Amino acid sequence: MIAVALVHGGVLPSFFSERLYQNLCSLPASPPTLEEVADQDLQLKLKKISEAVDITLARDAIEEAAESLSLLGSLRPITTMEGRDQLVQAATGFYVEGRTKEALQQLAEGLNTLGLLDLMKIHPSTFKEVFSSSERPLKATDLISLFKAMLSHPESNRWRKEKRVEGYWRDFLLDIEDGVFEITMEQILVFASGADRVPALGFSPHPTLTFIHETGRNYPEANTCLVNLKLPIHDTYVQFTKFMCEGIIQAPTFGLA
Repeated sequence: MIAVALVHGGVLPSFFSERLYQNLCSLPASPPTLEEVADQDLQLKLKKISEAVDITLARDAIEEAAESLSLLGSLRPITTMEGRDQLVQAATGFYVEGRTKEALQQLAEGLNTLGLLDLMKIHPSTFKEVFSSSERPLKATDLISLFKAMLSHPESNRWRKEKRVEGYWRDFLLDIEDGVFEITMEQILVFASGADRVPALGFSPHPTLTFIHETGRNYPEANTCLVNLKLPIHDTYVQFTKFMCEGIIQAPTFGLA
């Protein structure tokens, strides 16, 4: 499903961990750490073993965790502190990678639908941005470059009004980025397209800005199928931002305020 969605222009599957992506692409990875052990009880037991200051305390901690270590195939007698570290690393490695090996293979087979995994292995750095989680929010420049304004004939009265509103639109996005208004870039994108992120292959057709000249239509409108955002014509920036904010906030997931 991920492969087909991605190839057909779906949203970015940006939720793969660093290790999962490295394993899928057969990239070298550092040994698993205790922080990657999701089972909190097991993590605490392994930490207790790892932090034991002498062999006696390490053996006591191993005995307490004997049942869990046995299930992981890592239970063994130790005679040195180095053996303790090897036991902890073996248990951690099996929990993080060993027990998921079969599931990882199934995921890899699925991702190779339409040859996607092969391309990931050829271009791992490029595809990493697609699959790895990213906290970077949309920027004003992202939406400014994303939407192309469809203007009337140059120097006409309509064109002059549209150029003024196009300027308002750019200033509006910059003010949103600066926290002036209580809406986000993602809300604007959802209003215009139904998606809160730009698809990996971009939108098709390319997003456009058009303008509403009819009297009485004060709020923004959108055609989410065409990714067309229709901006209302207003004489002042204050009027424009007022109706833009109200329209987008009051009409979540809908293209018409």
